[in-house]
Amino acid sequence: MSSLAEAVYDILRRRVAAADPRITYAELARQLRDASDDFETITHRSQQLYAALCEVGDACRRLRLPLLPALVVRADTRRPGDAYYEGTCGGAVYKGEKVAAWRRELEAVRHAVYPPRGGGQP
Repeated sequence: MSSLAEAVYDILRRRVAAADPRITYAELARQLRDASDDFETITHRSQQLYAALCEVGDACRRLRLPLLPALVVRADTRRPGDAYYEGTCGGAVYKGEKVAAWRRELEAVRHAVYPPRGGGQP
């Protein structure tokens, strides 16, 4: 994974145990900027952020784990954005059951154990 995706994975992995592990795109971007000067241009609307979330989703699939990008939500709805529902950064779901499918994935994420690194190495 890219260094940005590894940083996203680490932030999301650490949130799993929280009472409400969801994080907004803006909060995630802010934590990335705080973590490294390399990410100073990352915002909640950055294509690089969306690409990194897709990398994280791919890594979760390879590890056969629930998709960590399910934790990243819009500030207004507290649900993921369209890219997640379209399968770009999450699991493809059928229209009409997308929110229910996301809630199931979110619950699965909360009960999963993720390795320290997204590639599965210690």
